[in-house]
Amino acid sequence: MSSKADNGIKNLPPIVKEDEIDLVALSIHIWEGRMYIAKVCAVFIVLGLFLAIASPVKYQAGVKLIPESSKGFNLGALGGLAAQFGFGGASALNTESGTIPTDYYPEIIKSVPYLTRLMREPFEVNGIGQVTLYEYYHDYMGKSLIGAVAKYTVGLPGVIKKAFAGDEEVLVLQGDSGVTVLSMTKKEREVLEWLQENLTLSISKEIGMISITTEMPTAELAAQVASHAAKLLSDYAVSYKTEKVKEDLRFIEERYKEAEERFGQSQRALARFRDSNHGNLTSLARTEEQRLQSDYDLAFGLYNSLASQYEQARIKLQEETPVVKIIEPAIVPDEKSSPKRKMIMVVSVFLGCFVGIGLLFGKKIWGNFREQFRSYETIVSEED
Repeated sequence: MSSKADNGIKNLPPIVKEDEIDLVALSIHIWEGRMYIAKVCAVFIVLGLFLAIASPVKYQAGVKLIPESSKGFNLGALGGLAAQFGFGGASALNTESGTIPTDYYPEIIKSVPYLTRLMREPFEVNGIGQVTLYEYYHDYMGKSLIGAVAKYTVGLPGVIKKAFAGDEEVLVLQGDSGVTVLSMTKKEREVLEWLQENLTLSISKEIGMISITTEMPTAELAAQVASHAAKLLSDYAVSYKTEKVKEDLRFIEERYKEAEERFGQSQRALARFRDSNHGNLTSLARTEEQRLQSDYDLAFGLYNSLASQYEQARIKLQEETPVVKIIEPAIVPDEKSSPKRKMIMVVSVFLGCFVGIGLLFGKKIWGNFREQFRSYETIVSEED
């Protein structure tokens, strides 16, 4: 039976004739090898089914917001955020004071200080209660089957090394004098990498709209994280934009309180002197009264000036405080974003058929090569 089958395959018409591909012959070859292609395709279908079932379920939620701008749709309200994360050189590229190129914003939300604050924020999770993302990742989030298999196969050396080294090894980012030095454990680093993969920011440069999207294992958590990520970005905007004004306000407020205290002291001193020297018209008394009056006038003038500056600083703080308008809040999704099981199965079928056909013709090419090589050996042995 096998010899007849082999003869049938050998008697198939050639695919290439006179440097042209014979589509009929190609179809015949594929039809004759349909069982082999079906087996390869079945293997890919099984792998695709395993991937579709074992992949972790994720839900996606997003927030859309527009920062306050003084010109058009510029993102000036968020402009100075780069300075907090090391993008100090961006100011030379700005079209407005305090703004940065919009391409930097996706990097800002993936920075360590930003994600560290997000990681330590408590969220309400059904069946668990209040829990931070750090605790949720390490204590409650179910790891995928694929990740577990990869961890204890390809990543087994790392698991063994971590077991001996311990999980609490501290990673330190060294810096020069005056530069912030950050330290974190390996577990914290894992959470940061997880957040970097599942938190994205995109910007529509035409209208200046910012879109923040996040993927989480539960629908409610995805909406909460997206909402808080937008709020955190807004807080950073307000913090940076008003930082200088707040410093000025604190300085003026301190000087105002000092001037108020000095004015009160000079006022009381002048009043006590006048009460104790009532009707005393000596030159010494008049000179002392003039000195106390001068101190009072100076203290009053300084107090009055600082009171005016203090009120102006408070008004300026209100004017400089940006407003980030959320035009589309986070909505709890009702459908999962991944895995897309139907798409995985369709891709598996097409990929299996493509690989099956490739392997079929690869086997034929290899068989022809072996036959030619054997023929060449027979000819050489006959000549000898």
